[in-house]
Amino acid sequence: MMDESELPNERLSDKNEALKQKVNCNNGEDCKFEETYSNLNALINNQDTSIWSIDSEYNYIIFNNYFKNAYKEAFGITLEKGLNSLDILSTELATFWKDKYDTALKGNQINFEFDNQHNNTVHTYKVSLNPVISNNTVIGVTALSVDITEQKSIKQILQESNTNMMAIMENTLESIWAINTSYEILYTNSVFNTEFYNSFGVKLEKGTNLLKSLPEGIQSTWKARYDRALNNERFSFVDEVHVGDKIIYIEVSMNPIIRDNKVIGASFFANDISRRVNALKALEENEQRLKESNITKDKFFSIIAHDLKSPFTSIAGLSDLLVSEAQNGRSIENIENTAKIIQKSSHHAMNLITNLLEWSRSQSGRMTFNPDYFDVTSVIQEELSAFESIARQKQIRINNTIISKTVVYADKYMISSIFRNLISNALKFTNSNGQISISSRLNEVEISFSVSDTGVGIDTEDLPKLFVIDQNHSTNGTDNEQGTGLGLILCKEFTEKHQGHIWARSEKNKGSEFCFSLPVNTM
Repeated sequence: MMDESELPNERLSDKNEALKQKVNCNNGEDCKFEETYSNLNALINNQDTSIWSIDSEYNYIIFNNYFKNAYKEAFGITLEKGLNSLDILSTELATFWKDKYDTALKGNQINFEFDNQHNNTVHTYKVSLNPVISNNTVIGVTALSVDITEQKSIKQILQESNTNMMAIMENTLESIWAINTSYEILYTNSVFNTEFYNSFGVKLEKGTNLLKSLPEGIQSTWKARYDRALNNERFSFVDEVHVGDKIIYIEVSMNPIIRDNKVIGASFFANDISRRVNALKALEENEQRLKESNITKDKFFSIIAHDLKSPFTSIAGLSDLLVSEAQNGRSIENIENTAKIIQKSSHHAMNLITNLLEWSRSQSGRMTFNPDYFDVTSVIQEELSAFESIARQKQIRINNTIISKTVVYADKYMISSIFRNLISNALKFTNSNGQISISSRLNEVEISFSVSDTGVGIDTEDLPKLFVIDQNHSTNGTDNEQGTGLGLILCKEFTEKHQGHIWARSEKNKGSEFCFSLPVNTM
């Protein structure tokens, strides 16, 4: 029978050769034992792990080639059976391993990690010690050691990466959260927890059903969104959230969490983009204001170049004619007719200059808004007095049905300008022997004023152009009076300053009605 002590250190080929050369077996059981032992020896020597066994005196009994080579490389010692495992170690290591072996020799299994430095590199081994028991007595220890240096390094890298990722998610300004397919929370960062509590008064914890934590009024909306993500759809949207008197814009990105080609949950990222949205809106508003400013500038130059020059040219020419007629002894009738034309041109120029100055102050922001209580009927009477001569010349009757002591809370100067322009337009586009009516109407919401006439009217398609500066809608009056359309633009601006509105109704050849309103709550 083969010497049992020699088997563990022989290679598989050597053992097979030894078996071939062995010719004498005492009986079938010995041959069977020899074959089993050879197979076991071959098995442990073909493992890429360290395997060894010691007796109760700490002497090596069995060790595989992998352990023998690793020991030689680490400590420079060639192992032999019967060698004491502690005597060959330093005092520190011997103490460490004796403590471990003694625990196993007491009948306890023990698992631990062991670090050993070799060639300036620290290797980590996972060691398992198991007692060898025969007839209820521990007679030794078997050991299995696996080099886990690479796995531990990868694990450490993953842990550090996970720690860094968690730190990033906790310190970001974004709200981040994740749920499983049952809408239960897998993760929430502190930003989301804080925002959720501030919005809904609910403290969130891992495992909480996020959908049920929402107010009932928005559960269906968010369920539809969550279901889209849980059905493997990636998408984003912007929510408008009303917080007090402000609107906050939140951009939300929704993404499925997939493992083994199966959706197991969804993650979400929400970011407050209010500043960006408001900046874009401000940019659009600035572009619109710039466009309106350019239109205003063009309108201004147009008025200066033509509309303002024309009446003064007429006044200058007629004045020369008037002087000439007076010097040549022309009839009083001719002189009077010329004077009337000069008067009309002067009034037109004065109205134009007044509107131009008011418009300029309004556009430059130099016109202050000074509301106060006053009787609007007194303002209307002042304006009607200024137009009395023009109304008499065209034989136009003006009916003012606004009752005395109609008090409003408004800017008196702006309201005067509105009435002045509306009455001036009514006189301009009403034929001789026509009629103008001024009235008011009060309800719970607003008080509205109306200036209507029996004049030439306005085409329906031209009505929307009346209060828009870039439409340049202006026509001559019934007595060839000229205008720029600037007066109605002023009326619109001044009305909106009071949070009111202005509108017009008209029918061609049957007259027009211009109305503006002031909110009752400002009265």
